[in-house]
Amino acid sequence: MTDTQPLYDLAPVLELMLLGLVIALGPLVWVWARNRRSTPMRRLQALTVLTLFLTFDLVLFGAFTRLTDSGLGCPDWPGCYGFLSVPQSEAQLAHAELHFPDAPVQADKGWSEMTHRYFAGSLGLLIVLLAARAWRQRHLPDQPLKLPLFILLVVIAQAAFGMWTVTLKLWPQVVTGHLLGGFATLSLLF
Repeated sequence: MTDTQPLYDLAPVLELMLLGLVIALGPLVWVWARNRRSTPMRRLQALTVLTLFLTFDLVLFGAFTRLTDSGLGCPDWPGCYGFLSVPQSEAQLAHAELHFPDAPVQADKGWSEMTHRYFAGSLGLLIVLLAARAWRQRHLPDQPLKLPLFILLVVIAQAAFGMWTVTLKLWPQVVTGHLLGGFATLSLLF
């Protein structure tokens, strides 16, 4: 009997996206309820402002993650030691120790890193929503289309830089690119 591991395991990515959606639903429901009788352009502006504030918070939390040396609090990506959150139970800790012997579990650093990833996943979903709304309302005369689609591309690149930041063990050029991508996303949304 052979024990083969699949080439790609997308389950952690899908779980992270689902958790990001759950986190983003609260503010989204608030924006929708507050602007449900507004014009489509006004609703798009409200969603953009919400996304802008989440981006600002994410840049600050990214700085906190870096300054507390939590960038490698989870040695893999997108999960943490192969889980959706930081390992806590004895079985999870044993799994982490077996599969990542060079990276002992430090829960405080792991939670900082995973919180940053949860907010980044939420931001990614909000930007997908912005791009989808812009595409759907592209027939409106004042509707920007190129900018939301460009922001979506920047965020996809930003996610790749986030992954490389971890998998390349904080390579300075990648960390700098990740930081600049955060500032570019913030600037473009503004």
